[in-house]
Order: sequence, then structure tokens, then C-alpha cells
Amino acid sequence: MTRRLREDTIRDLAIRYGIPANAVAFAETAQDADRIARSLGGPVAIKLVADDVVHKSKSGGVLLGVPPDDVHARTDLLLSDQRSKGAQVRGVTVEAMVDAGIEAVVGGLRAPGFGHVVMFGHGGVDVETLDDVVFALAPIDAADARRMVSGTRLGRIVEKRFPDRVDDIVAMLVAVGGAGGLLLSEDITEVDFNPVVVTAERIVAVDARATELDPAAAQVPPIPEPGRAYEALRPAIYPQSIAIVGASADERKMGYRAVSSLVDFGYTGQILPVSGKNDSLCGVATVASVADLPAAVDRAVVALPASAVPAALLALAERGTRTAHVYTADTPRLDGAGMRVLGPNCMGHYTAYEGITLISPAASATTPGHIAFVSQSGTYAGDVLRRGTELGLQFSFVSSVGNCDDVSPAELLAFCEADPRTHAAAFYLEDDRWAGEFLRLARTMTKPVIVFKGGRTAAGGAAAASHTGALASDPQLLLDAARQAGVLLVDDLDQLMDILTALQFVPGIDGDNLALLGSGGGVAVVGSDRADRWGLRMAPFSEDTRARLQRFEAPGTSLSNPIDIPVWSLFDDTGTFTGAIASAVADDESVDAMCAFLDLGTVFDMKATEAGNKLVWALTEDLVNAERGGTPMVLVLRSGFDANQDALVRDLRPVAAAAGVAMFDSAERAIDAIGGVRWMTRHGKRSRGIQS
Repeated sequence: MTRRLREDTIRDLAIRYGIPANAVAFAETAQDADRIARSLGGPVAIKLVADDVVHKSKSGGVLLGVPPDDVHARTDLLLSDQRSKGAQVRGVTVEAMVDAGIEAVVGGLRAPGFGHVVMFGHGGVDVETLDDVVFALAPIDAADARRMVSGTRLGRIVEKRFPDRVDDIVAMLVAVGGAGGLLLSEDITEVDFNPVVVTAERIVAVDARATELDPAAAQVPPIPEPGRAYEALRPAIYPQSIAIVGASADERKMGYRAVSSLVDFGYTGQILPVSGKNDSLCGVATVASVADLPAAVDRAVVALPASAVPAALLALAERGTRTAHVYTADTPRLDGAGMRVLGPNCMGHYTAYEGITLISPAASATTPGHIAFVSQSGTYAGDVLRRGTELGLQFSFVSSVGNCDDVSPAELLAFCEADPRTHAAAFYLEDDRWAGEFLRLARTMTKPVIVFKGGRTAAGGAAAASHTGALASDPQLLLDAARQAGVLLVDDLDQLMDILTALQFVPGIDGDNLALLGSGGGVAVVGSDRADRWGLRMAPFSEDTRARLQRFEAPGTSLSNPIDIPVWSLFDDTGTFTGAIASAVADDESVDAMCAFLDLGTVFDMKATEAGNKLVWALTEDLVNAERGGTPMVLVLRSGFDANQDALVRDLRPVAAAAGVAMFDSAERAIDAIGGVRWMTRHGKRSRGIQS
């Protein structure tokens, strides 16, 4: 258990780091407090020092504005009262009163999984209920600190009322959480300055808490080095030889599927099934035991009973096997004896580059690409690959990595950064053990990083020895740290697939101006609202664009942004107009991205099935093949959910893809995907082009 530092000790420490803290003196007795108060010559604040009392105000351990003549009696009463309640009283602190002002909180913490974290927000006794704090991974610089201030309601109040104090708050945050600040330089686990009183003249911390360093938190894992991770893990991700330990002739077992899927999917390397019972499996000659394997096999798939896994790993390491992937669940803690191990509790691995899959070969895309997906859930790994194949996504690899006993998600992210085949990386993660190194590495990357996170209801889980520690267990820590790193957090699998679908064709978006065009006024209105959530604007068209669009004027149309033209006004006997409209909008210099939408139900209100199908094809082909001059566009085909319309959407998806256009089933989902890509671009994350 860690020990709380005495308040006068932490105040003195803070002052050494340039943190504006009110000077304070410690008094063991009422007589000592009286002497200190008389030396200060004015009203004082008296605060209890007791190791087992965290929230002094709520425990009746704070006296404010006490005249020097009253200090002895009131201190004596406070101490006796607290002892009668069972508090482990050490004494009190005495300090001069500070004029009232806005109350902020500045804190720092070594949070489990996240490492050093800095906090700023609305302070006072109700800090934990005000929901107005922001976190950042340390070390921070002045720019980070300024973003923290602007990211809270209290900070924006200070910017408006006391603009001259913003620099003081920024300096204090850097003094706490900067590269040479108190948090990273001293042996403390938590530090909490609350309140920090902000007035027109100054800022000053009038209360401080800190705990000494917990030895368990002293070791901070290093950020993985991408080049080293690539060399270590390339044999696992793109292996040239694979041994299957636990290979079986029983088609119900993973040891059989691990062999058959390699054969059926056309694996290009050497397959080495390990079996003492069969001479061959799926037409491939077996190896009798691990000891009979060739030296330096790239990758071993381990599908053995849990109790047999540790010995198998040691035997593989002795043969010089480079990596192993343990499919078995409920194994003892893995030790690869220097060999890198993925898992345990995995479903498999996919890469079309080498011909490996974790699902049915018939359901697996055969075209290699540049999206990586790493999942702690085997189910989600399979889902992303199956759905991605239907959507036309092209992956560099998909890997189910389970519990991550050895190789961590941070190392896999480092691999993605160095991997020339990977241009964007997505992860499904279930715990925060590696959050600090993962997010600090992601912050240095330019490739897009998307995270679908399970278990977001308890991000930090820190002990509540301070306000900072209590609040760090809130999901806000993960949200803020991801935002700082430029990592896009998504809420569900659908949003993840939408973002990847957009990235397939839109590596980045360089401005905030969006154009909406299509059929349906309500869709345009809702789409505009959705765009606003992402900071996207409906910029007005130029006079030249309005002139080019004027010929499409008809009853019921709106040619401003967003454009709303009824389906029956998008064609005549000469053909369709969707391409001309899209080209006119794309040529407008203010437009940074476009979202086009067609309501299929309206088409079939007008046309019989065969004629309607032809019209939808014509409208779509004209639209996606329009000359856009590099302006990115996504397409929404809104099905009425009957079988014919759903089939049309599936059949037209590859048509749009061939033209470099991502397709969605609603404007809301399409705009969320555009907004996500734009958000990552703002944070310096841009794909080099996902489509091969």
C-alpha cells in the first residue's frame, strides 16, 4: 500500500517545479498551529492531515477564514473530533487564506495500462460530479496543455473572463506533466492540486494531495520500435513455412481445419503437419514430432490440449521456430523461451498475400490489399473478414490474437507502422494493459489507426486516492488519450466497417466542406445535421456552380447545398443527369468531399421492376463515373428492403468500387464514415491508398 505525502511536503515540492502553490506549514498540535497563524498575521485555512482521510472537506477536516486569535481553540476541537471518529490524525496544515475565484483542478497519475496521465478541469469539492475534466498522456507540451484548457467548459470560461491567466494554467500543466515535470521526475503515483484558484491577478493551488510511488507501477513498458517489431513478427504475419502442431484427421478439430484451409486456400509456402498417427493429411506429408521439424520454421500453429501447450512451445523454441500462434484456450501463462507467441485463445490468421485464412476459403477474399485488422476476439476477426469480403475490402492481414500473453497489441501496431503492405490499421481490443504504449506509438504514426474497444466502462481502474485517481477510472481517460493520439474510436462493428469502406477509396480529406446531392429533402436535412457533428460544413456553391446547375431546375428541386432533386427530374428521354450534376459540384473549389444519395424505393414507385432496374443502373453508373477531378465521393443507395432492391445494391457495389466510390446504405452512415476520415486527416493520419 502506498503512503500519502504530507501536504506541506507536496506543496514545497510543487514550488520547486515552479507550480504556483500557496505556502503551507505543518502543525502537530493546536499550539503549533497557533504560533504559525500569528506569524502569518491574518485569517488562515486549517486542514486535517490524516492518512485515512482523503476528502477532508466532506469529513469536516477543513476550517476556512479562521482569525489568528481563534486558531488554538478551533484546531484543538478539530483534532479531538477527528480522533473520536477513528481518524489516524497526524496534525494539521496552516496557510494564509486566498481570495475566492474560479476553481480548477490539475492532477497527474500513473494509471494502470496508460502510464503517466495529466488531468485538468473544473475543480472544487464536487469535481467528481461536475463531469468537466480532460486527460492527456504525459509528457505533454504547451500545445497539448492549451488543448486541454480549451477542451473543458471551465477552460473556455477562463479564456473569456481571465484570458491573461490561460498561459499560467498552461505553464502549470507542463510543470506537472511535461518532460521535465513533477509527475515524470519524482517518485509519486498520484498528485492532485484542487482547487487551483483562478482570479484576474493570478492562479494558486490551495490544496494538494500526493501518494508515493507504488513499486508495482514503477516500470513503464517502452514504446515498441516499428523496425524491430517488423523483423520479429514478419514470420508470423507473412510466413513462408507453417508447422501445425496438433494436426488431426478429425474434421471437427481445429488441427484438421488448420491444415485443410491452407491446402484449399492455396498457401504458397511449406506446410508441415505434425502428427504421429497419420502419414499424410489433406494430401500433405506429415512430420512425426516437433523434434523432426526443419530448423527455423517461420510459424507454428499450436492446436493442442491446454496442458500440452507449454511443453510444445519449449520444443518449438529448441528447433529454432521463429513464431507460434496458440489457438488453444485456458492455457497456462505462455512462455515461448524467446520465440514470439501470438495468443492464446485464437481463431487463426488471414493474408491473401501468402494464401492463409481463418474462415472458409470460399468466403475469403483472394485479392490482397492494405488494411490490417487485429482482434482479441476470434468472432470479430471472422466477422470483419466475411463482411469485408462482401464489401470488397482488401486486407494485408487479419489476425485473431486472443489474450496477448506475449505479443502485445502495441507491438502489432508497431508492425503495421513498418509493414509496407499495410496502409491503415484497425483493432478490436478488450483491455487496457497496453493502452499507454499503444496510444503513444499511434501518436507518432501517420497511418490511420481505428480502434473498436470492448470494456470501455472501466478504462483506467485506478485506486481513488485523489480526485485524479478516482476520475481516471472513467471511460473519459480512454476517449481523451485516443483523441490526443489521433486514434479514431468507433462504437460498434458497423461503424468500423464503414470507416474501412471509406478508407478503401478515400485516403484523406483535406477540408471541412461537404456537398450533399441526391433525391430526398429529409435525407438532405438529416445528413446536414450529421455532418455538423463531425465539424463538416455545407459550404455555399460558387456563382459558376450555380449557373451550371441551373439547367436542372424543376418543380420541387433545391439546387443549393445540399442539393435535392426528385428522381423523376434526374433523367429524360436523352439519358440521366446524375453525372453532370456530380461533375459540376466536384469542380466547385469550396467542395472538399461529396456524398450522393439515391432513393431506390421512389424509382420503383414510378417504374415496374425491369424498367426500374435499368434506371437505377443508369443513374448509378452515370454518377460514379462522372469526372470529379480528384474530389472524393461516396454513394448511398437507399433500398426499400425488398429482395429486388437489396439485390440491386449488392450488384452495384462492385460497379461503384471499380469507379473508386465507396457505397453505403444510409446517408447517416456514409457521413459518419466521411467524418471519421476527415477527423483522422486533421490529426495527421492519412492512408497511402488502400485500394491495390
